[in-house]
Amino acid sequence: MSQFARPLDAKQRVKQLLLGVQRDLGSYGELHDMLQRQHLLLATHEVDELTQHNLQQTELMKQIEQQAQQRCQHLLALGLAPDEQGMAKLIARLPAQLQHTMADQWQRLESSLRQCQWQNDRNGRLLAGQIETLHTLLGQRQEYGQEA
Repeated sequence: MSQFARPLDAKQRVKQLLLGVQRDLGSYGELHDMLQRQHLLLATHEVDELTQHNLQQTELMKQIEQQAQQRCQHLLALGLAPDEQGMAKLIARLPAQLQHTMADQWQRLESSLRQCQWQNDRNGRLLAGQIETLHTLLGQRQEYGQEA
């Protein structure tokens, strides 16, 4: 028996893609919760707790990134573009029942991603406002994004 794993066939790749989207739904739900918690910690200036929280959030982001890379690799191996159009073509090729389920899950995943992006932007605005307030209190006129 070889020490190397056999390459995945098309059916296995599709299965891995479907399972990956399901995992991502859970991961993005967890990320959204973490982003909301991060906002609370930023707002209440819980520095020590925020530091620990950010480490955990970074680990989750690494997992999400790895899953996205795997999805791209599977799509490429199936001869599809590693983007939304490639996923749409894959979904269109699935059997009807699976097509409906996968389309729904993919749509939910895209919605979860948008919610996370919105919450992350909200957190960024809060942090930028806090930085601006600190500079004002210290008598420094500095716009967010400019170096001191």
